[in-house]
Amino acid sequence: MAKVRTIADGVRICTVQTDRFKSAFIGVSMVVPMTGNLSANALLIKVLKHSCKKYPDFVKLNRKLDELYGASIAAGFSKKGEAQMLDLEISCIDDRFALKSGEKITAECAELISGMLFNPDVKKGAFKSDIVDEERRFLLQDIEEEINNKRTYAQKKCVSIQCRNELFGKRIYGTKEEIEALTPEDLYEAWQNLLRTATFLITCVSSDDCRQVERIFKKGFSKIERQPAEITTEFRTRPGKFRRVEEQFPVNQGKLVLGFRTGKKNKEDNFAAYVLAADIFGGNVYSKLFLNVREKLSLCYYCWARLISEKGLLMVDCGIDTENEKKATDEILAQLKAVCDGDFTDDDIKASVMGMRERWLSMDNPGAICGWYSTQITDETLCTPEEKVALLEKVTKKEICAAAKHIKLEAAYMISAQEGEKDEA
Repeated sequence: MAKVRTIADGVRICTVQTDRFKSAFIGVSMVVPMTGNLSANALLIKVLKHSCKKYPDFVKLNRKLDELYGASIAAGFSKKGEAQMLDLEISCIDDRFALKSGEKITAECAELISGMLFNPDVKKGAFKSDIVDEERRFLLQDIEEEINNKRTYAQKKCVSIQCRNELFGKRIYGTKEEIEALTPEDLYEAWQNLLRTATFLITCVSSDDCRQVERIFKKGFSKIERQPAEITTEFRTRPGKFRRVEEQFPVNQGKLVLGFRTGKKNKEDNFAAYVLAADIFGGNVYSKLFLNVREKLSLCYYCWARLISEKGLLMVDCGIDTENEKKATDEILAQLKAVCDGDFTDDDIKASVMGMRERWLSMDNPGAICGWYSTQITDETLCTPEEKVALLEKVTKKEICAAAKHIKLEAAYMISAQEGEKDEA
């Protein structure tokens, strides 16, 4: 059972005490509005994982990680509605399996990651220029290589087209030019702003009760004058004018992404009904898109629907032969209408609930459990997987149909094949 406590203004800690795993996990998640300096924040979180005052270089940090039985640190960024979410995480052996009796590995890891967050290796108001340049190079390389994964590239392009006048349409890392212009001093300013204004959720899964972990972070935040920024997301209940964009690449397989507005007024609006409507429509192998568009009609190599509840969007992406775009689109819309019209059985609903239950309740590592709660960072109350499943079990067929009727097509992005030499699709 998860325990949630507030340890500072806009800072909560969520702990799960369990002996299910041989490893433990601590995650520090933070969100800020996407009106801020996205590039600086994205680069900053990558720089923070390199060192701290106590372990200022690669050799000393890795020696410490080795002492902690091979603990590993990771950092990343993502969107959470119209907020930028930054994550700093550490995974380690659970205290029960330490060689010396009484070793508090989880607490030591908390000290280490706390040091990275509150006491990074900075001098004269700047981070180390060599580390900044190294992580800048990696980030720019990742941006340049995005186009090599055409499926992911198409998904992001469709979102940017559909939400072109909304914060959600912005790239999570800003622009290439903004990243290139960042200085070590800019990252120092971003770090101070993050500690002051971000909303934080610290998650910990361990066989320990994590009270010492809580004390460590509470001490760190006690020195910060907190002014958490308001986190909001714009929900548009009606679609705008339909827009289609096509690009040609030397690919073997076309990529079609359709962007829909769901009509949701906020993240929690009719949450369970939309989850099941999206799942029955195209979320699994029992869905209408899989069984009809892919299997029966063979119009797609793959065809899935994904609900973005935090923004009120639903995206359908599929791999198709270029000449099948219209046929595939028409059939996808026909299957959506079938869900609206109730052309599915009680057994279909049961299969969907069972599929979601298995997905939500089968988290088999501490990181996945921490991830479940960190995605709820902007929610007032954190829900367990069991509580979410219970919501699904109460949904009626009528409610699913009603939710589906609000889902309207708003944008389409198509990667079509061009003549000439083919690259990997």
